[in-house]
Amino acid sequence: MTDTRITLPQDDDPLHIQTCRSQHQTWAMTIAQNEQEIDQLLAILSDLLDYQQYKSLRQRAVDYYGDLNHLKSRFQRLKLDMICEGVACNPSERLACREPRIGLYATLAVDSQLRSLMDELGRIKAGCYQFLSVMVTLNLF
Repeated sequence: MTDTRITLPQDDDPLHIQTCRSQHQTWAMTIAQNEQEIDQLLAILSDLLDYQQYKSLRQRAVDYYGDLNHLKSRFQRLKLDMICEGVACNPSERLACREPRIGLYATLAVDSQLRSLMDELGRIKAGCYQFLSVMVTLNLF
């Protein structure tokens, strides 16, 4: 039996570099979209807080506002800590995808953390939308 040589792509392989960059661009776009959704909900809640006088309803709006702000900061922290963008990921820069924060372990960590943040956003959004729909149904907003 003869051994078959397996060749793995090297870090400086153009396909690997492009895949690495495109993955980070995808993550950056996903984070930006989630931040935009959060900003839209924050704007609605801010408007609601300007008009709402009922203490218990106001407190729920404040709670959602705080939860969304906290979640937005966690998305921003993920982006700052783990996502390669800007000059570091310039197509002419071949070293960008060799950084430890961009390897396989980092990819799994980013995927996991991003999925977790998106799940949390989904839960907060569901509760917030339910709260807002009750406010509209009761003609309080």
